[in-house]
Amino acid sequence: MKMPYNEAENKRSYHMCNICDRIIIGDREWAAHIKSKSHLSQLKKRRRLDSDAVNTMESQSISPDHDKEPKEKGSPGQNDQ
Repeated sequence: MKMPYNEAENKRSYHMCNICDRIIIGDREWAAHIKSKSHLSQLKKRRRLDSDAVNTMESQSISPDHDKEPKEKGSPGQNDQ
């Protein structure tokens, strides 16, 4: 992929792509990576998996009493006499 040259670009900058699990050195290479087909497909896949996980969590039925904690007799560390 051809990118226009900019003298202000840092050739030694360090970028970590958490989506592709890659380290990219240089601003120009980073810009090319962000626009690359492999990165965009990984991003699309990640978004699809995240939305499926949210939909699964929402579709699971949770009882209304699920958030309530069971009541205990006395506080921990006390002996009932």
